[in-house]
This record gives sequence, structure tokens and C-alpha cells, in this order.
Amino acid sequence: MADLEPPAPGADREVQPAPGTAGAPAPSSASGSPGEEAPAAPHGRCKHCRGPLPPRAATGRRREYHHSGEGPDGQDCREAARRARESAVGAAAEQPLQALITWADQEEEHRRSHAGLLRAAAARDDRLAADLADLRTAVLERNTELEAQTAQAQSAATEAITARQTAEAREQTALAAAAEARAAAERATERADDAAELARQAETAADAHRIARTKAEQETEAAIRTGKEARTERDAARARLSEVEQELASVRVQADALAGRLDDTVRELAAARHTLVEKEAAISELTGRLERAQQETEAVRDRAAEDVRAARDTAEKEVRRADAQRQSALDAAERTRGERDQARTDLAAAQAAHRAELQALERERDAARAAEAEQRERAVRAEQAAPTDGAADIVG
Repeated sequence: MADLEPPAPGADREVQPAPGTAGAPAPSSASGSPGEEAPAAPHGRCKHCRGPLPPRAATGRRREYHHSGEGPDGQDCREAARRARESAVGAAAEQPLQALITWADQEEEHRRSHAGLLRAAAARDDRLAADLADLRTAVLERNTELEAQTAQAQSAATEAITARQTAEAREQTALAAAAEARAAAERATERADDAAELARQAETAADAHRIARTKAEQETEAAIRTGKEARTERDAARARLSEVEQELASVRVQADALAGRLDDTVRELAAARHTLVEKEAAISELTGRLERAQQETEAVRDRAAEDVRAARDTAEKEVRRADAQRQSALDAAERTRGERDQARTDLAAAQAAHRAELQALERERDAARAAEAEQRERAVRAEQAAPTDGAADIVG
């Protein structure tokens, strides 16, 4: 079983603030909605509004800002960035903002890499489940084949036992026929002995009773005929016994052949039973392997579930941290707007005071000029009046 591949370095790390930002909030995405994934930007993002850039031209360097009409609400992001840099607040926030932009790009790459690893783990889990299903199907098919072979072996053994019983029955029948033939031969022998005894009795009667010679001769002839018949029956019985013995020998040969076949069948049955035992052991081993594979699969699924839960928790933490940073960014932006408005107010007040002071200085300048002109007029009048007074003194 293939274990899950380790995640890429930094895929599960805690989100750290970008260097040089001193805990500054992360910039919001182009959509501005918290918790939403930023749209893909295969051609890069605008350095001002962070929105995805359109494809660049075939020639020229890579674009960094939206042109006029391409930014949010049709703004020119390059001009907006220039105006922001020219302001005092924009110049102060430029370096941390660029650091935050770089950090946001890196975090987006890490999250996309982690999502790819999770999808690969899910695909490996699906392939493992399919392999286990195929293994289960193969084991079940093999078990069915082994059961069919076992049934065939048992059927062959049953047929062999039936053939052996049939041969034994035929052997018993042949033995019974041989016994009957022996009994017939014994009866024929007894009749021959009786005929001989009758002949001896007839001869004795002929010797003893010559008077009954004719009758004795007749009886003797009858006895001779009876003896011949008995001998004929005995010969027939012996021939029948020979035939029965031949049949018995044939039956014994067939019984031996059937016994050999039975032995072969028994050996085949033993081999089949041995094979069945081996296959049952193999099935047990396969079943154990299947159970172990299922246990490993459950363990892998548990680990994958733990990884997914850990990744989900980490993602939720990152989302909460991003929300907090976004809120901090919004607060900082609000403070920046307040400072900007206050700076504008202070600037307007300073400009008004400067204008008032300038107007006062202009009034003082005008008054000084008027006083100077008046002094000059007085001096001129004094100079003009001085010769007149001198002439009067001379005249006097």
C-alpha cells in the first residue's frame, strides 16, 4: 500500500506575516469579499488593485498595472499608484504594501499547492479502493473455481465407489454360480455312486439269484444307462464349472482392474483433497491479506481524514487570521484616511493661516509703503519749505 506523499515544504506551515511588515494587515483580494478564493491570475496581478492582469502583448516587457479603462471602475492603476506614491501617506505605506503583496502571492501559491496535494491523495484513495474491489472479485472467482473442482473430485470418487460396489456384486454372483456348479457336480457324483452301487447290487443279485438274471440284466442295463447319464451330467457340470471358473477369473480380473481404478481414483481424490487444502490455505492467506489490506485502507483513510481535518482547521485558522488581518488593514486604512483627512484639514488651516498672515504682511507692507511715501512727501515739503525760510531770514 502506497502511503500518502508528504506535503510540500511550507504547505501546512502556519501563516507568518511578511518580513518587514511588522504585523501589517494583508491586502484584500480583488473581489474584496472575506473567505472567497482570489480569482486565478495566470498573467500576474496588478500591483495597485491586486486584480488579475489581461494577457500581455506578443512583444514588450511584462505588465505590472492595469491600463486606463482596465482597472476597477475603469481606473488607470498606474496613474493611481503614481498619485498614491506622491502623497506622504502613500510614500510611507509603499514599501510595507509591496511586502504584503509579495507575501500574499506566496501564500496563494502555497494554498494552491496544498489543494493539489489533497486532490492527489483523494485520487490515490479511489485507486486503492478500486484495487481492493478487483482483488476481492479475483478471490471470489478463484474460490468458486476451487469449489467446482472439489465437487468434480467428489463426483469422481462417488462414481469409483459405485463401480467398486458393482464389481463386488458381480463377484458375489459369480461365486454363487460357482457354488451352484459345485453342488450340481456333487449331486452328479452321488448319482453315479448310486448307479455303481446299484450295479454292484445287481451283480450280487445275479450271483445270488441267477433266477432273476434277466431282471438283473435289465436293471443292470438301466443302471448302466443311468450311470452314463450321470457321467454325462457330471461332465456337463464339470464343463459348466470350468466356464464358471473362467467367468470368475474374468470377473476377478475386472475386479482387480476396478480395484486399480479405485486406487487411482482414491489417490486422485487424496491429491484433490490435498490441493483443496492448499487452495483453502491460499484462500485463507488471501483473505488475511485482504483483511490486512482493508485495515491498511481504513488506516490510510483515517490518516487522510485526519490530514484533511488538520488542513481544514489550518485553512480555517488561516481564513480567520486573514479576516483579522483584513480587518486590521481596513482599520489601518480607516486610520490612514482619518490621518489623511486630518492632514488635509491641517493643511487647509495652515494654508488659511498662511494666507491670513500673508494678507497681514501685505497690509503691513502697504501701510509701510504708505508711511514711507508720506515721509517722503513730508521730506520734500520740508526741503521745499527750507529755502523759503532761508530767504525770509536773509530779507529780514
